[in-house]
Amino acid sequence: MSVDLGNKRIIMIHGLGSKPPVEVMHQLWRSALSENIRVSHRLLARSLDAHPEVFESVYWADVVPHHIPDDTVYCRKLKAQVDKVIDERREIRDRFHVGMGEKVGSFFKDRGLDLVKLLAGALTVKDDVMTGLMRETELYDQDQYISDQMRAPLEIALRKAWDDGCEPIIVAHSMGSFIGYDVLWRFSHRNTKGFKRYHKKRVKMFVTMGSPLGDPSIRSMLFATHHRTHGARQFPTNIDFWHNYACLGDVVAHHKNFDEVFYRPMRALQLFPASKKFRSIDYVDLHNPFEVVTHAGNRRREKRNPHKSYGYLVQPRLGSWIADYLLDRLL
Repeated sequence: MSVDLGNKRIIMIHGLGSKPPVEVMHQLWRSALSENIRVSHRLLARSLDAHPEVFESVYWADVVPHHIPDDTVYCRKLKAQVDKVIDERREIRDRFHVGMGEKVGSFFKDRGLDLVKLLAGALTVKDDVMTGLMRETELYDQDQYISDQMRAPLEIALRKAWDDGCEPIIVAHSMGSFIGYDVLWRFSHRNTKGFKRYHKKRVKMFVTMGSPLGDPSIRSMLFATHHRTHGARQFPTNIDFWHNYACLGDVVAHHKNFDEVFYRPMRALQLFPASKKFRSIDYVDLHNPFEVVTHAGNRRREKRNPHKSYGYLVQPRLGSWIADYLLDRLL
């Protein structure tokens, strides 16, 4: 199968917390997405292997004053855990999502997981995850210089993609999702240099994973909050498809309200192209198989962190939608 990937760009933006160096993170995200696609689209995945330039990482962690990249030992353990996530995706194939009429408890029991223990384990990582979220969102909200620096890599990547004639998508995790939302809003509405000439440019797909955008306190920090009664200015106007993914037990993404606060009003304002179904989808109760990496600062017994990006990147529906994008099936 011959696939023309020349105008495709998958721009990936990470979330909160400590991070591996940018080259390690890029390789792990690229591997998880490529192997996800490979399960059902082997020839397409081969084309991606031959065109690594399709994937681009935008990295903002190094502008946070307290940021220290993960060390080599941790990165090696992290890679092993990501490989386990990929192996599980291959093994259970498309059964990562609670189906229609299926009980949540039975779904996880079929995977050898006790739902009560799974959620209790998620709560044991809650404090660490939420502490990181609050620390970094406070910086974003209160330090304009740092928030500008957090947004800048994605703004640069989008400008370059559009200037090169590409049709980009954004895959954003956690805090990266509201950074991405703010960036898309700025390209939609700002009339200052560097933004106005891109008002008509669009992203084919905005993918949000483990996103805190459902939280009103997060939305109150965004540029759009100042335009809540101003029609289309309440939202970005440059998104063709917006799909959100929330895993069961993910404390950051516990608000199941994307249809209420985003999708329905955006559809009412006709901000999505009208020619296709499935422009906006909120996938919830997903299975995130990522197991916590044990390290010197983490000696507790929790086994899983359902907020981790790598368990989101192997979600079958995410893989199939990105494959459709790469194959020009999203019209």
